[in-house]
Amino acid sequence: MLKDGKRTMNKQVYLSLRSDILSGRYHDGQQLLQAELAEEYHVSRIPVREALMQLSSEGLVQIIPYKGAVVASLSIEELHEIFEIRYALESLILRYVVQNITEESAARVHNLLLESTQTPPERRSRKTNWEFHRALYEIAEKPRLLELIESQYNKIDRYVQMDITLPNVQENAFKSHDAILQACRVGDAVEATVLLHEHMVTALRRLDRFLQQEEVRAPDSNRSTTLFMPLINRRVLR
Repeated sequence: MLKDGKRTMNKQVYLSLRSDILSGRYHDGQQLLQAELAEEYHVSRIPVREALMQLSSEGLVQIIPYKGAVVASLSIEELHEIFEIRYALESLILRYVVQNITEESAARVHNLLLESTQTPPERRSRKTNWEFHRALYEIAEKPRLLELIESQYNKIDRYVQMDITLPNVQENAFKSHDAILQACRVGDAVEATVLLHEHMVTALRRLDRFLQQEEVRAPDSNRSTTLFMPLINRRVLR
C-alpha cells in the first residue's frame, strides 16, 4: 500500500512539473532547484528528483553538471532535426496504417477530428492535436514505433501548445489531418506521405517564426525551412 502511495505521489509531482513547464510557468533555461520545487509541491526532494530525471529523458529538462536541472531550450537547428526524425518515423508508420485501416477505424479517427472542432480556441491544446495522430497511428499496430514518435512530440510539446491556439491554426490543421486520413482510407500511401510532408513543413515554418520571436535560437541557425527535407515528388514516389 505504501509503495502504491509513493508511486502516486511521484506521478503527481511529475505531472504537475511537466504541466508547469508546458504552460510556460518555467521558461527556457530557468534553473529548477529541488528544494524550491519540493516546497512548492509539498513533498520531499526524492519525488522531485525522480520527476526531473523523467522529464530529462523526455527532453523537457536538461541536467547540467555542477548546476543541476534547467528547463531545456530549443534552437532552430534542433527543431529542424526533430522534424526530420518525425517525418522519417511518421512516413514509415503511415505505410502500416494504409495496410491495416478499415472503414470502422477510419470513421473512429474522423469522429475524433470532428469532436476537436467543437473545442473553443482558448481551450485547444497540443493534446487535441496529438490525439488525432495517436489514433491514426495506432491503426498501424506498431507500438514501439509509435512510442518513438511520441518521444519526438514531447521534445517540442510546449512550443506546439503555444502554436495551436493561434488564429486559423486549428482550422488548417483539421483540413490537413482529414486529407491525410482520407488518403490512408483509400489506400494511397504516397499521397498520405506527401500530405504529411506539407502539413509538417507548414507547422515548422510557424514554429521557426515563434522561436525567432522568442530568441530561443542558436547564433548561426539561419536555415531556411526548405532544408527540413527535399520536397517530395509524387511521380518519383510512385
